[in-house]
Amino acid sequence: MRSLIVPAALALCLGSASFVGTALAQDSEKSTTTVANPDGSVDKTTTTTTTANDGYATYRKTVTSKKHYDAAAFQAPSGYTYSRFAVGQHVPQSLIAVQLNDYQNYALVTPPSGLTWIRNGNDALLIDANTGEVIQADYDLFD
Repeated sequence: MRSLIVPAALALCLGSASFVGTALAQDSEKSTTTVANPDGSVDKTTTTTTTANDGYATYRKTVTSKKHYDAAAFQAPSGYTYSRFAVGQHVPQSLIAVQLNDYQNYALVTPPSGLTWIRNGNDALLIDANTGEVIQADYDLFD
């Protein structure tokens, strides 16, 4: 009888471990949008969407912008050197202070409660204001 209980317990543990791995998995989806302009030029935007179970699924994506905005030069916090952040990474605390309050001027979505837009070089990042986690990255948005 004891020899049957151990394999059953082991199977139960392994089964639940594979379920946990599945529940925490993130899926990625890539799409390209092409827009023809009246002057005959074509704009392409590539978007990578990552889904997770944290309530920010509609915001969690990476966009490489083809439309660039002419904004003032980026002024980094003292001692900060630019590096590109991906969705899921955490920005340093000093960079969280560089908030992008006029996000609507750059066709960025209104951030939900708890999230804020920041500027990092030529990129706009939607981050969790408490943890610094990057929820959305809009690369090359600024000239």
